[in-house]
Amino acid sequence: MYLVPEGMLSLKNIKVLRADWHLGTIKKNRFEPSHALALSLTRDQVKHNLSLSRDSREILAYLRGESLMAVGSKGWYLVDVDGFSIGWGKLSEQVLKNHYPKGLRWLAK
Repeated sequence: MYLVPEGMLSLKNIKVLRADWHLGTIKKNRFEPSHALALSLTRDQVKHNLSLSRDSREILAYLRGESLMAVGSKGWYLVDVDGFSIGWGKLSEQVLKNHYPKGLRWLAK
């Protein structure tokens, strides 16, 4: 799913890589939010969020693509570090499955 900004100027004769905003994908009759959407939201704009401190071990694990232990309702969680959104996780049975893009993940040390 993509969103084209309302009132966008004409792009005729202009080469652009992407003029729309990727919101997410429909997979098996459910919505899977995009990383671009996560980066544009704040924790006040979502139903569930997981706030991490920049000094925590969990943030390093998240950036490496690891799952985290968490307590809460089942569903999508916006992960933020000190108030800055960095990506999504999906909570199920106290495990937050990591949905940080593979190409952005930090190499394990």
